[in-house]
Amino acid sequence: MSPAPRIAALGLTSWDTLLLTDRQPSPAEQAIVRAEFGAPGGTTTNTCVALARLGARVTCMTAVGDDPERDLVFAALEAEGVDLSWSVTRPGERTDRATVIVSDDPPDRSIIWHPGAQLRKGDRIDIYALFDHDVVILDFTDPALWRFLTDLPAHFAPRTRLLGALNYLADRALPDRLELALRHDCIVGSWHDLAIVTEADTREHAITIIQHAMRGANLRAAAVTAGAQGSVIVTEDERWHIPALPVAVLDATGAGDAYLAGIAWGMAHRWSWPETGRFASAVGALATRAAGAQASLPALTDVEAFLADT
Repeated sequence: MSPAPRIAALGLTSWDTLLLTDRQPSPAEQAIVRAEFGAPGGTTTNTCVALARLGARVTCMTAVGDDPERDLVFAALEAEGVDLSWSVTRPGERTDRATVIVSDDPPDRSIIWHPGAQLRKGDRIDIYALFDHDVVILDFTDPALWRFLTDLPAHFAPRTRLLGALNYLADRALPDRLELALRHDCIVGSWHDLAIVTEADTREHAITIIQHAMRGANLRAAAVTAGAQGSVIVTEDERWHIPALPVAVLDATGAGDAYLAGIAWGMAHRWSWPETGRFASAVGALATRAAGAQASLPALTDVEAFLADT
């Protein structure tokens, strides 16, 4: 049996308030709230919980406020075995929060973000310990911190693989977003994210741009999700379409974060890209079976059984 991969993730923690409604209201209309509850969320911490349930040894560095939401989120993460010893508490600030509206008709979700405490350049990081992990995931909002960290692995730990989430690099106000994306070993995001990063007007154009840009760059692969249409993984010379796997979807919140965890798992095990993509698709699909970003994140045995049956 191979040892559990060691994966570090730097990024966002959030406390989610979920509103389960009968439908998504149009402007000036209203919807009926059938249920309301709070649950841990946040793009990075969703990925961390997914990895912990798969069996990885996970270190999470995040920033939180000194409020009750911090205690709730951290208690949930610690219960999953996620190491939070590097995390930062900012006195007087609020923990990041989100209001998630999950509707029955159509089965969809909307997210209202209440930005709170964030990681930033200047936060104390043990660089040698960070790049001693098999995979390091970057998923935060501070471009200066992103530039700093993506410049280091070749000097400190050439074997460490960098995995970049496009959530916050897909910002038209960020002039060097493509150059930053190219500093990773792999990037993961939606077609919308990749279109912003590459300034492409079609999916084919985005693939052409990113494949051309890989030549001579550190980037080896881009994994791009499209919900029910599945995902595509491209390298400089190849592409693979990974079909979506059948599952009864209740809430897709956090599915992309779970997919990212699956990519990280495959990278840590040095799997082929098609194998990694199919595994990630299974993790993402299984994450949609219950309301809340972390409620139905699967164990490794669940993923293996699901893949064996599909």
